[in-house]
Amino acid sequence: MLSGNIKKYSHFALKNGRIFNFFFKTYRKVTHCSKNNFQISSILLKLPPRNKRYFSNNDSNINKLPLHWENAEDIADMLFEEYRNIDPLTLRFEQLENMIIDTVVKKNKRQLNGHCNEGVLENIQMNWLEKYNEEND
Repeated sequence: MLSGNIKKYSHFALKNGRIFNFFFKTYRKVTHCSKNNFQISSILLKLPPRNKRYFSNNDSNINKLPLHWENAEDIADMLFEEYRNIDPLTLRFEQLENMIIDTVVKKNKRQLNGHCNEGVLENIQMNWLEKYNEEND
């Protein structure tokens, strides 16, 4: 299975070298051999880093990235870190929205994009409740 994928990638790399060079930064090693009139190239690549889902405090670009209202898990993490002792089910949606704006925009200095509605707030509240229940059990 793995050798079949390597053959496909090497054939693509040999046939479309300009496109391949555009998407990847450097080639570390390229070797050629022929087997049954099919030229195989084994290419070890330096792949671009994967996108991080959760941000660390050491990341200097954290304040430049906007946070969408639909990112319920990220917002729930911020709320749980800020308000560990508050049960999320005791809050009204208006209070929850104000807490999100205070925590995300004012304290963490992140920009909120998108629209806020009851469905979004309920999703954030349920994610926060999961974290709250894990901590208190």
